[in-house]
Amino acid sequence: MKLLTDVHVARATLGALRKLAPGIETEHIAGWRSGALLHATDDEILLACGTEKRVFLTYDLATIPDLLRRWIAEERSHSGVIFADENTVRPNSPAEVAAAVAALAEEIGGADTTNLVRFLLPAR
Repeated sequence: MKLLTDVHVARATLGALRKLAPGIETEHIAGWRSGALLHATDDEILLACGTEKRVFLTYDLATIPDLLRRWIAEERSHSGVIFADENTVRPNSPAEVAAAVAALAEEIGGADTTNLVRFLLPAR
């Protein structure tokens, strides 16, 4: 799995995730493509993720769900979105986020993530 994390995920999460699940290729939006998409629109981010079949991990529950609804209505595909909520998996806890992502990635396995929408849950 390839993963892009949004700005709400601590960068230290990437190191923790690489230790727990080295098979997940993880990038933080601030460093991905030299930070070119740091201030991009949600549409631009999801389109860019699609070019690399990269799943987008986001804490943005305000705008991304509406964007996905619009894309569904327009019959547009995306490469997958994992939503996280700060009350469920704290974004400032790299170990917690990494464990939750690793558990979800193991559950998903090698399945196609096209149009996948999941919610991040604490690792058990």
